[in-house]
Amino acid sequence: FYLQDTKSSNGTFVNNQRLSKSSEESPPREVCSGDIVQFGVDVVENSRKVVHGCIVATLKLYLPDGKEAKASPTTAVVPLSPETSISSQELYQLSQYLQEALHREQILENKLGTLQKVVANTQDESDIGWKALIEEDRLLSRIETLESQLQTCGKNVTEEKLKDDVLKLQEDKDKYQMAAKESLRKILQEKLEAIRKVQELENSLSNTENESSHLLEANQKKEQEILLLLEKASEHEKEISNLTKKLQEVEEKYLDLQSQNAEEKLTLENNAEEMRKEEQILSTKIEALKAENDFAKEQLSAMKGNKAVLLLLVYNYNLHHLFFLFDNLK
Repeated sequence: FYLQDTKSSNGTFVNNQRLSKSSEESPPREVCSGDIVQFGVDVVENSRKVVHGCIVATLKLYLPDGKEAKASPTTAVVPLSPETSISSQELYQLSQYLQEALHREQILENKLGTLQKVVANTQDESDIGWKALIEEDRLLSRIETLESQLQTCGKNVTEEKLKDDVLKLQEDKDKYQMAAKESLRKILQEKLEAIRKVQELENSLSNTENESSHLLEANQKKEQEILLLLEKASEHEKEISNLTKKLQEVEEKYLDLQSQNAEEKLTLENNAEEMRKEEQILSTKIEALKAENDFAKEQLSAMKGNKAVLLLLVYNYNLHHLFFLFDNLK
Protein backbone atom coordinates (compact mmCIF):
# COMPACT_ATOMS: atom_id res chain seq x y z
CA PHE A 1 0.00 0.00 0.00
CA TYR A 2 1.33 3.46 -0.97
CA LEU A 3 0.32 7.07 -0.21
CA GLN A 4 1.22 10.14 -2.30
CA ASP A 5 0.78 13.89 -1.67
CA THR A 6 -0.36 15.57 -4.90
CA LYS A 7 0.74 19.18 -4.27
CA SER A 8 -1.38 19.92 -1.20
CA SER A 9 -0.81 23.27 0.53
CA ASN A 10 -1.11 22.09 4.16
CA GLY A 11 0.75 18.81 3.69
CA THR A 12 0.23 15.09 4.28
CA PHE A 13 1.90 13.41 7.27
CA VAL A 14 2.69 9.73 7.98
CA ASN A 15 3.72 9.02 11.58
CA ASN A 16 4.26 12.80 12.05
CA GLN A 17 6.61 13.01 9.04
CA ARG A 18 5.61 15.32 6.16
CA LEU A 19 5.78 13.69 2.74
CA SER A 20 6.70 16.84 0.77
CA LYS A 21 7.01 20.62 0.96
CA SER A 22 4.01 22.90 0.40
CA SER A 23 2.55 22.70 -3.13
CA GLU A 24 5.06 20.02 -4.15
CA GLU A 25 4.24 16.49 -5.23
CA SER A 26 5.78 13.77 -3.10
CA PRO A 27 7.09 10.38 -4.23
CA PRO A 28 4.91 7.37 -3.31
CA ARG A 29 5.40 6.44 0.36
CA GLU A 30 4.75 2.90 1.56
CA VAL A 31 2.28 2.73 4.45
CA CYS A 32 1.53 -0.18 6.77
CA SER A 33 -1.33 -1.21 8.97
CA GLY A 34 -1.21 0.78 12.19
CA ASP A 35 0.45 3.89 10.70
CA ILE A 36 -0.96 7.28 11.81
CA VAL A 37 -1.94 9.45 8.83
CA GLN A 38 -2.70 13.19 9.04
CA PHE A 39 -4.14 15.25 6.20
CA GLY A 40 -3.43 19.00 6.57
CA VAL A 41 -3.06 21.04 9.76
CA ASP A 42 -5.48 22.99 11.94
CA VAL A 43 -6.27 26.36 10.31
CA VAL A 44 -7.56 29.34 12.33
CA GLU A 45 -9.93 31.74 10.56
CA ASN A 46 -9.23 35.09 12.26
CA SER A 47 -12.34 36.87 10.96
CA ARG A 48 -14.74 34.43 12.63
CA LYS A 49 -12.33 32.89 15.21
CA VAL A 50 -13.10 29.44 13.80
CA VAL A 51 -10.63 26.55 13.83
CA HIS A 52 -10.81 24.16 10.89
CA GLY A 53 -9.36 20.91 12.16
CA CYS A 54 -7.18 18.49 10.26
CA ILE A 55 -7.96 14.81 9.65
CA VAL A 56 -6.02 12.25 11.72
CA ALA A 57 -6.62 8.50 11.33
CA THR A 58 -4.98 5.16 12.12
CA LEU A 59 -4.72 2.92 9.07
CA LYS A 60 -6.14 -0.60 9.06
CA LEU A 61 -5.08 -2.27 5.81
CA TYR A 62 -6.31 -5.69 4.68
CA LEU A 63 -5.07 -7.95 1.93
CA PRO A 64 -7.41 -9.52 -0.67
CA ASP A 65 -7.51 -12.75 1.36
CA GLY A 66 -8.97 -10.84 4.34
CA LYS A 67 -5.82 -10.86 6.46
CA GLU A 68 -4.49 -7.64 7.94
CA ALA A 69 -1.37 -6.25 6.27
CA LYS A 70 1.93 -6.14 8.10
CA ALA A 71 2.34 -3.53 10.80
CA SER A 72 5.00 -0.84 10.66
CA PRO A 73 7.84 -1.38 13.17
CA THR A 74 7.75 2.34 14.02
CA THR A 75 4.16 2.09 15.24
CA ALA A 76 4.42 -1.15 17.15
CA VAL A 77 2.14 -1.05 20.16
CA VAL A 78 3.81 -1.66 23.52
CA PRO A 79 1.47 -2.53 26.38
CA LEU A 80 1.88 0.17 29.00
CA SER A 81 -0.12 1.50 31.87
CA PRO A 82 -3.18 3.65 31.08
CA GLU A 83 -1.46 6.79 32.38
CA THR A 84 1.49 6.26 30.04
CA SER A 85 -0.76 5.74 27.00
CA ILE A 86 -2.65 8.95 27.77
CA SER A 87 0.63 10.83 28.13
CA SER A 88 1.80 9.50 24.77
CA GLN A 89 -1.40 10.73 23.14
CA GLU A 90 -0.99 14.16 24.74
CA LEU A 91 2.61 14.30 23.57
CA TYR A 92 1.48 13.51 20.04
CA GLN A 93 -1.16 16.26 20.18
CA LEU A 94 1.39 18.73 21.50
CA SER A 95 3.72 17.76 18.70
CA GLN A 96 0.93 18.55 16.25
CA TYR A 97 0.29 21.90 17.94
CA LEU A 98 3.96 22.81 17.79
CA GLN A 99 4.15 21.82 14.16
CA GLU A 100 1.10 23.95 13.44
CA ALA A 101 2.65 26.88 15.35
CA LEU A 102 5.85 26.55 13.33
CA HIS A 103 3.80 26.46 10.15
CA ARG A 104 1.94 29.61 11.15
CA GLU A 105 5.18 31.28 12.17
CA GLN A 106 6.54 30.54 8.71
CA ILE A 107 3.40 32.08 7.19
CA LEU A 108 3.84 35.16 9.39
CA GLU A 109 7.46 35.48 8.31
CA ASN A 110 6.35 35.33 4.68
CA LYS A 111 3.71 38.00 5.35
CA LEU A 112 6.29 40.22 7.08
CA GLY A 113 8.63 39.78 4.12
CA THR A 114 5.82 40.82 1.76
CA LEU A 115 5.03 43.84 3.95
CA GLN A 116 8.65 44.88 3.93
CA LYS A 117 8.71 44.68 0.14
CA VAL A 118 5.52 46.75 -0.11
CA VAL A 119 6.93 49.36 2.30
CA ALA A 120 10.11 49.53 0.21
CA ASN A 121 8.06 49.98 -2.97
CA THR A 122 6.02 52.68 -1.25
CA GLN A 123 9.23 54.44 -0.20
CA ASP A 124 10.47 54.33 -3.79
CA GLU A 125 7.19 55.80 -5.05
CA SER A 126 7.39 58.53 -2.39
CA ASP A 127 10.93 59.38 -3.55
CA ILE A 128 9.68 59.61 -7.10
CA GLY A 129 6.89 61.96 -5.94
CA TRP A 130 9.35 64.20 -4.15
CA LYS A 131 11.51 64.32 -7.25
CA ALA A 132 8.44 65.32 -9.29
CA LEU A 133 7.69 68.12 -6.82
CA ILE A 134 11.27 69.34 -7.12
CA GLU A 135 10.97 69.31 -10.90
CA GLU A 136 7.74 71.26 -10.60
CA ASP A 137 9.47 73.90 -8.46
CA ARG A 138 12.24 74.10 -11.00
CA LEU A 139 9.70 74.66 -13.77
CA LEU A 140 7.96 77.40 -11.81
CA SER A 141 11.31 79.03 -11.12
CA ARG A 142 12.12 78.84 -14.81
CA ILE A 143 8.83 80.49 -15.66
CA GLU A 144 9.49 83.32 -13.22
CA THR A 145 12.96 83.78 -14.69
CA LEU A 146 11.58 83.96 -18.21
CA GLU A 147 8.96 86.51 -17.14
CA SER A 148 11.69 88.66 -15.60
CA GLN A 149 13.73 88.40 -18.75
CA LEU A 150 10.65 89.33 -20.73
CA GLN A 151 10.10 92.45 -18.69
CA THR A 152 13.77 93.41 -19.07
CA CYS A 153 13.82 92.82 -22.82
CA GLY A 154 10.49 94.61 -23.30
CA LYS A 155 12.15 97.94 -22.76
CA ASN A 156 14.53 97.48 -25.74
CA VAL A 157 12.27 95.82 -28.36
CA THR A 158 9.45 96.99 -30.57
CA GLU A 159 5.84 96.54 -29.54
CA GLU A 160 5.13 93.96 -32.29
CA LYS A 161 8.05 91.79 -31.39
CA LEU A 162 7.20 92.20 -27.76
CA LYS A 163 3.71 90.89 -28.37
CA ASP A 164 5.07 87.85 -30.19
CA ASP A 165 7.51 87.11 -27.38
CA VAL A 166 4.79 87.57 -24.80
CA LEU A 167 2.46 85.20 -26.62
CA LYS A 168 5.25 82.67 -27.00
CA LEU A 169 6.17 82.94 -23.36
CA GLN A 170 2.52 82.69 -22.40
CA GLU A 171 2.20 79.50 -24.41
CA ASP A 172 5.34 78.09 -22.79
CA LYS A 173 4.00 79.12 -19.42
CA ASP A 174 0.67 77.41 -20.08
CA LYS A 175 2.46 74.25 -21.24
CA TYR A 176 4.68 74.23 -18.17
CA GLN A 177 1.72 74.88 -15.88
CA MET A 178 -0.35 72.12 -17.50
CA ALA A 179 2.58 69.71 -17.26
CA ALA A 180 3.20 70.72 -13.66
CA LYS A 181 -0.49 70.35 -12.74
CA GLU A 182 -0.68 66.93 -14.42
CA SER A 183 2.50 65.86 -12.70
CA LEU A 184 1.20 67.20 -9.40
CA ARG A 185 -2.12 65.40 -9.89
CA LYS A 186 -0.34 62.11 -10.56
CA ILE A 187 1.94 62.65 -7.59
CA LEU A 188 -0.99 63.39 -5.28
CA GLN A 189 -2.88 60.37 -6.57
CA GLU A 190 0.15 58.14 -6.09
CA LYS A 191 0.67 59.63 -2.65
CA LEU A 192 -2.94 58.93 -1.63
CA GLU A 193 -2.63 55.39 -2.99
CA ALA A 194 0.62 54.93 -1.11
CA ILE A 195 -0.98 56.25 2.10
CA ARG A 196 -3.91 53.86 1.66
CA LYS A 197 -1.55 50.93 1.11
CA VAL A 198 0.51 51.95 4.13
CA GLN A 199 -2.64 52.06 6.27
CA GLU A 200 -3.69 48.64 5.02
CA LEU A 201 -0.20 47.32 5.64
CA GLU A 202 -0.17 48.83 9.14
CA ASN A 203 -3.52 47.17 9.90
CA SER A 204 -2.29 43.88 8.49
CA LEU A 205 0.96 44.23 10.43
CA SER A 206 -0.97 44.94 13.63
CA ASN A 207 -3.16 41.88 13.07
CA THR A 208 -0.09 39.83 12.27
CA GLU A 209 1.67 41.02 15.42
CA ASN A 210 -1.41 40.19 17.51
CA GLU A 211 -1.61 36.75 15.96
CA SER A 212 2.12 36.26 16.44
CA SER A 213 1.82 37.31 20.10
CA HIS A 214 -1.08 34.92 20.57
CA LEU A 215 0.87 32.10 18.95
CA LEU A 216 3.91 32.85 21.10
CA GLU A 217 1.79 32.71 24.24
CA ALA A 218 0.21 29.46 23.05
CA ASN A 219 3.65 28.11 22.23
CA GLN A 220 4.93 29.01 25.71
CA LYS A 221 1.93 27.28 27.29
CA LYS A 222 2.53 24.21 25.14
CA GLU A 223 6.19 24.21 26.13
CA GLN A 224 5.19 24.31 29.79
CA GLU A 225 2.74 21.46 29.19
CA ILE A 226 5.49 19.53 27.40
CA LEU A 227 7.80 20.02 30.39
CA LEU A 228 5.09 18.75 32.73
CA LEU A 229 4.43 15.80 30.45
CA LEU A 230 8.13 15.07 30.25
CA GLU A 231 8.27 15.05 34.04
CA LYS A 232 5.28 12.68 34.08
CA ALA A 233 6.95 10.55 31.45
CA SER A 234 10.13 10.45 33.56
CA GLU A 235 8.09 9.42 36.60
CA HIS A 236 6.34 6.77 34.51
CA GLU A 237 9.70 5.49 33.29
CA LYS A 238 10.90 5.22 36.89
CA GLU A 239 7.68 3.46 37.82
CA ILE A 240 8.07 1.12 34.85
CA SER A 241 11.68 0.45 35.88
CA ASN A 242 10.59 -0.37 39.43
CA LEU A 243 7.77 -2.57 38.17
CA THR A 244 10.22 -4.27 35.81
CA LYS A 245 12.56 -4.99 38.72
CA LYS A 246 9.68 -6.33 40.79
CA LEU A 247 8.57 -8.43 37.84
CA GLN A 248 12.08 -9.83 37.48
CA GLU A 249 12.15 -10.63 41.20
CA VAL A 250 8.76 -12.33 40.93
CA GLU A 251 9.94 -14.27 37.88
CA GLU A 252 13.09 -15.35 39.75
CA LYS A 253 10.98 -16.45 42.72
CA TYR A 254 8.65 -18.25 40.36
CA LEU A 255 11.58 -20.01 38.71
CA ASP A 256 12.96 -20.97 42.13
CA LEU A 257 9.55 -22.30 43.19
CA GLN A 258 9.21 -24.07 39.89
CA SER A 259 12.64 -25.64 40.40
CA GLN A 260 11.74 -26.65 43.96
CA ASN A 261 8.43 -28.05 42.76
CA ALA A 262 10.26 -29.98 40.08
CA GLU A 263 12.64 -31.46 42.66
CA GLU A 264 9.78 -32.28 45.01
CA LYS A 265 7.84 -33.79 42.13
CA LEU A 266 10.83 -35.92 41.17
CA THR A 267 11.21 -37.04 44.82
CA LEU A 268 7.50 -37.86 45.04
CA GLU A 269 7.65 -39.76 41.77
CA ASN A 270 10.63 -41.77 43.07
CA ASN A 271 8.79 -42.45 46.35
CA ALA A 272 5.68 -43.43 44.42
CA GLU A 273 7.74 -45.78 42.26
CA GLU A 274 9.25 -47.40 45.36
CA MET A 275 5.80 -47.71 46.90
CA ARG A 276 4.50 -49.31 43.70
CA LYS A 277 7.35 -51.80 43.82
CA GLU A 278 6.65 -52.54 47.50
CA GLU A 279 2.98 -52.86 46.64
CA GLN A 280 3.79 -55.39 43.94
CA ILE A 281 5.98 -57.34 46.39
CA LEU A 282 3.20 -57.27 49.02
CA SER A 283 0.66 -58.29 46.39
CA THR A 284 2.89 -61.24 45.50
CA LYS A 285 3.25 -62.19 49.17
CA ILE A 286 -0.51 -61.85 49.68
CA GLU A 287 -1.17 -64.13 46.71
CA ALA A 288 1.33 -66.64 48.08
CA LEU A 289 -0.26 -66.46 51.55
CA LYS A 290 -3.71 -66.92 49.99
CA ALA A 291 -2.46 -70.01 48.18
CA GLU A 292 -0.90 -71.36 51.37
CA ASN A 293 -4.12 -70.56 53.21
CA ASP A 294 -6.20 -72.40 50.63
CA PHE A 295 -3.83 -75.36 50.77
CA ALA A 296 -4.00 -75.37 54.55
CA LYS A 297 -7.79 -75.30 54.39
CA GLU A 298 -7.78 -78.28 52.04
CA GLN A 299 -5.40 -80.13 54.35
CA LEU A 300 -7.57 -79.22 57.33
CA SER A 301 -10.65 -80.42 55.52
CA ALA A 302 -8.86 -83.62 54.60
CA MET A 303 -7.72 -84.06 58.17
CA LYS A 304 -11.29 -83.52 59.42
CA GLY A 305 -12.53 -86.28 57.01
CA ASN A 306 -9.82 -88.68 58.09
CA LYS A 307 -10.69 -88.06 61.75
CA ALA A 308 -14.31 -89.05 61.16
CA VAL A 309 -13.27 -92.27 59.44
CA LEU A 310 -10.86 -93.00 62.22
CA LEU A 311 -13.55 -92.48 64.83
CA LEU A 312 -15.90 -94.75 62.92
CA LEU A 313 -13.26 -97.43 62.73
CA VAL A 314 -12.55 -97.08 66.43
CA TYR A 315 -16.24 -97.28 67.16
CA ASN A 316 -16.70 -100.35 65.00
CA TYR A 317 -13.66 -101.90 66.53
CA ASN A 318 -14.88 -101.32 70.08
CA LEU A 319 -18.35 -102.60 69.24
CA HIS A 320 -16.97 -105.73 67.68
CA HIS A 321 -14.73 -106.21 70.67
CA LEU A 322 -17.69 -105.89 73.05
CA PHE A 323 -19.70 -108.46 71.14
CA PHE A 324 -16.74 -110.74 71.25
CA LEU A 325 -16.43 -110.34 75.00
CA PHE A 326 -20.13 -110.83 75.46
CA ASP A 327 -20.03 -114.06 73.55
CA ASN A 328 -17.16 -115.32 75.65
CA LEU A 329 -19.03 -114.51 78.81
CA LYS A 330 -21.85 -116.72 77.74
